[in-house]
Amino acid sequence: MFDRAVIVLMRRLEALIGMILALMVVLVFGNVVLRYGFNSGIAVSEELSRYLFIWLTFIGAVVALHEHEHLGVDTLLRALPRKGKIFCVVSSDILMLAAVGLLFHGSWKQTVITVSTKSPVSEVPLALIYVAGLVASVMMGVLLLRNLYQVVFVGAADQDLVLGVESEDLAGLEQATQRFLAGQHGGAGANGGNIRSGKKP
Repeated sequence: MFDRAVIVLMRRLEALIGMILALMVVLVFGNVVLRYGFNSGIAVSEELSRYLFIWLTFIGAVVALHEHEHLGVDTLLRALPRKGKIFCVVSSDILMLAAVGLLFHGSWKQTVITVSTKSPVSEVPLALIYVAGLVASVMMGVLLLRNLYQVVFVGAADQDLVLGVESEDLAGLEQATQRFLAGQHGGAGANGGNIRSGKKP
């Protein structure tokens, strides 16, 4: 039940990310067109797009944590036995929980400080910027606790013990290496077949 609710929430957050991106495109691109084509503009475009980008970043971090899409180096982790992987994942979750706690504490302090301060153009309370940190830290904390409970008390598959992904460059390099090795083995097999049949390669 809880996992189903988390999945539904992640889909809603992904839809929210799409709407934020669309609104940012309208604000930024529309402001450029108005400025160069009609010598006018949207006064609040720059501020609102900047604030929306902050919310977009924090919401995206939550979704990426749920999907295990944050960048990481997992070369050592993949080489460890299952117990070593579990130890690394539990340690990583605890460290991330500490970092999320610091994020919540700092965002709360900044929210309290800026609750009565408004932006100069749009007059949006600046506290709304730091509320994004509060919301993201709470959601990430819940996801980390869920993952920690799953690993320690329920058990997790080996693929669930890898919490990050390599960069696209490293992933592409690994795929190219695998294709090269497969070609080498294929070529060796073909040569071996030619030798056995008495043909020259």
